[in-house]
Amino acid sequence: MQEIHSGLPQIQWDENQLKIAGHMLQGRPWAMFQQALGRQVFWAESSSWSWLGIVVKTRGIKYLYVPYGPTVSSELSLDEALDSLKMAAKELKLDFIRCEPNGVQTDLVHRTGFIKVRSVQPQESLIIDLTQDLEILRTNLSSSHRNTINGAERRGLVLRSSINPSDIEIFLSLMHATADSRSFHAYPDSYYRTLVETLMPNGNAMFFLAEYQGKIASATLCMDYQRTRAYAYTGNDPGLRQLRATAPLVWKIILDSKQAGFERFDLWGIAPLNADKNHPWAGFSEFKRSFGGRDVFYSGTWELPINRLKYRAYRLAKKAMK
Repeated sequence: MQEIHSGLPQIQWDENQLKIAGHMLQGRPWAMFQQALGRQVFWAESSSWSWLGIVVKTRGIKYLYVPYGPTVSSELSLDEALDSLKMAAKELKLDFIRCEPNGVQTDLVHRTGFIKVRSVQPQESLIIDLTQDLEILRTNLSSSHRNTINGAERRGLVLRSSINPSDIEIFLSLMHATADSRSFHAYPDSYYRTLVETLMPNGNAMFFLAEYQGKIASATLCMDYQRTRAYAYTGNDPGLRQLRATAPLVWKIILDSKQAGFERFDLWGIAPLNADKNHPWAGFSEFKRSFGGRDVFYSGTWELPINRLKYRAYRLAKKAMK
């Protein structure tokens, strides 16, 4: 059994994650961000698997959460990684484990005794292959996106990137406006501030902005890891919706990312292809699919009780709050 470590993993951790196709939420920069939020980080690895998790405390419960992990390559490595998680949870006297195994099919996780729960991180994403020729990327756009992009300059839009941490203020104001207009829950401002303060100085985060006559119509905060750039968080000014700034801004991100040498643009969460039109993600999923790309499927979120009584009480409390 591999040793359980606390704190940041060693520098070569990210090199190993690249070799085994680990997700950015299993990367060292994400661990730095979690530590900056005041959370404990733990990790373990072998030659065939790895995991990086945080201890979450809520409602008198403590659990180990491994987002998009453990990273495994086979049924055997899945078993070994999950055994390592169980050992860690017991050593730390935690109440349960929450994880999202990456690298194996969902049916392999089913037989491990872990319980499938509502997904925390999206179970399906859309990835654009940036190694394709530019003309192919352009052809994959929907005709409406091409028209909107081609007319962006005519509408007075100026598109730019920024690594200025002070742009967090305009980003936050647009996030609030978007959350209010679309009735979705955003993280507290401190979450985004800490993310920018932690990731941006190390080159793992960047703003992309669409400006009109001195006003920001749309702002996106991207996260970068290895060869992947992720479309993480976006805020828009509802009063400037007629400018149709979002599609040109995403295209700007695609072009800049390709030029910078990124190989993948991860559009993050989308609704399943066969999802009902009333699915809460239907609108922005249709928007994202209009840029092309391929669907990527993850195993979803799984939990294993360690303290069964406390875990049962936790699940019942969550159910009562719905």
